[in-house]
Amino acid sequence: MERFTGLIGIVLILGIAFLFSNNKKKINLRLVLSGLFLQVSIAVLVLKVPVVNTFFQSLGKGMQKLESFAREGAAFVYNGIGTYDHTGKVVNYGTTPAFVFAFNITATIILVCIIVAILYHLRIMQTIVAVVARAMNFVMRVSGAEALSNVASAFVGQVEAQVMIRAYLPTMTKSELLASMSGSLACIAGGILIVYANMGARADYLIAASLMAAPGALVISKIVFPETEVSPTMGKVKMEVKSNYTNLIDAITHGAADGFKISMNVIAMLIGFIALIAMLNWMLGHVYTGLSLDVIFSKLFYPFAWAMGVPSEDITNAATLLGQKLTVNEFVAFKNLTSHNVAVVSPRGLTIITIAICGFANFSSVGMQIGGIGALAPERRTDLAKLAMKALLCGTLASYLSATIAGILV
Repeated sequence: MERFTGLIGIVLILGIAFLFSNNKKKINLRLVLSGLFLQVSIAVLVLKVPVVNTFFQSLGKGMQKLESFAREGAAFVYNGIGTYDHTGKVVNYGTTPAFVFAFNITATIILVCIIVAILYHLRIMQTIVAVVARAMNFVMRVSGAEALSNVASAFVGQVEAQVMIRAYLPTMTKSELLASMSGSLACIAGGILIVYANMGARADYLIAASLMAAPGALVISKIVFPETEVSPTMGKVKMEVKSNYTNLIDAITHGAADGFKISMNVIAMLIGFIALIAMLNWMLGHVYTGLSLDVIFSKLFYPFAWAMGVPSEDITNAATLLGQKLTVNEFVAFKNLTSHNVAVVSPRGLTIITIAICGFANFSSVGMQIGGIGALAPERRTDLAKLAMKALLCGTLASYLSATIAGILV
């Protein structure tokens, strides 16, 4: 019965989007249905077709293998630092496969950023994005700019996805701009996806989440803000993004530098947010004994967790993770999920919550998005600020929709 509770979740999610729509009469039903069809198709292929599922699980294992390569670089830099191994014995980090979050995770991010920079320089990344975007444009009849942006978001970071449509940003309609922002918040960058896989999350679920989020974000955003203008890129997908790197060595060095910036930002966010949570929990505990942010989240997000089809034994903890992901960030939610600080034990619950929290939709990402896209198109900064909270809503609902569909299938 819990499997079909997800049908209530789909109605609830689409109903909330409809409630916040600024022009209910202009909603394109064909676009919505075709987008839902794409989401369901991706979920069926990844989760239910054995050959495809095996492929993505193998791909996930390959992605996790990158961590061992990244560790070679980290071991050289941090050789001589003592850390604990799995037995509790102090060992040399440089000679023993021990895990230190700040060392292992940041090394993986740097390596992945280098690989992405190489693929970008060789135009392989742009080719993959363009091919998938053409397919989605054909099925959903969305504009080229928003198709490119949403598909790119499944492979690269929030701002990097917008770089691929930089030439179109000044002339994009507000509906397109919201769709682009929503897609970037609903998806997860490839480099971060690999980090979550190395933290213990199932890679095939993460891949399904990011791929499903691309059409899902378009579905939700086009309900919330239907297109009423004429897009300059309607019906065509054309991407002319040349490499900014002089040569392969330049791409590698820039990739390493970008990876370092991202990894330091991740460390700073985790230290800051976890410390802030500890402080707030201390304050709440003095207001009422036993009160904490996790308790508040478990109550606020309980209806969503239930409607999405999470089994009864996991609803409270799943709701807590949904709250952590939205109000803090997805790193904290995944860390608590994979370390079992907030345990989700049922297979269906694990599938649903993994996909639901796999996205950038949180308050801090909204600020990063306004700043990043605003730098690419300063003339759209006012529009970005006005659409920011709508994008957060759309990105969150898109992830929930993907998770709900997956929960019905598993």
